Amino acid sequence: MAKSGRARRALAESKRGAYHHGNLRGALIDVAIEMIGTSGVSGFSMAEACRRLNVTGGAPYRHFADRGALLTAVAVRGCETLATLLRPAADERTDPVDHLALLARGYVRFAAEYPALFDTLYAKEVFFPGNVELAEALLPVVEAFVVPARALEGTSPQLTLRLVVGVAAVTHGYAAFLRTGSFTGSDDPFRAAADNAALATRALIAGREELKAERRAPEMMLAGLSADLWVKTAARVLAGAAQ
Repeated sequence: MAKSGRARRALAESKRGAYHHGNLRGALIDVAIEMIGTSGVSGFSMAEACRRLNVTGGAPYRHFADRGALLTAVAVRGCETLATLLRPAADERTDPVDHLALLARGYVRFAAEYPALFDTLYAKEVFFPGNVELAEALLPVVEAFVVPARALEGTSPQLTLRLVVGVAAVTHGYAAFLRTGSFTGSDDPFRAAADNAALATRALIAGREELKAERRAPEMMLAGLSADLWVKTAARVLAGAAQ
């Protein structure tokens, strides 16, 4: 049995070594995700990634300026994966309330099925002001929430902003609770977290009249940019795409 285990490990190592030739950048992202999945973001090191890929210590720096740049690439893949998971909510062509509730479920699914990507996306080494690469990758995710929020009856640009921020906050909260084990008492932790996120989203939308009374914009930043700027940018992009 031990011999069989060593053989499997050797085969995995040989596949890994063969994979990176001609695509070291992609292989580094893959091995970073693997390492983060087992050791967390803080446990990821460039040196160990090189050892696993059988490359020299300087090889990654042909593709990434430093460790943070590689982590940003992992986060970008996370944004792409999240955007893909959110897309079916739009394809359902449901009313805006159901659409937003489906987005809430999709976001929680992202945290459940891709924990390494979820954790990296919000890591301090990545989620900081001025990270343009991350900001560009996040925009389609913001757009996914802006579309149904704008479609709700009687929604102004200011109310759209508050709804997007509110829905994102409660949804992220339940996803984070799931990641930290707050639903381990449930028979199905993912379903419990997703159900709660969808329910909270519906409650927030139902009480949206209360949000109209607050005139100040939410004092919230996302990767160094104000929530107001995010929503306005997403709205402009969507308007341009519709023309």
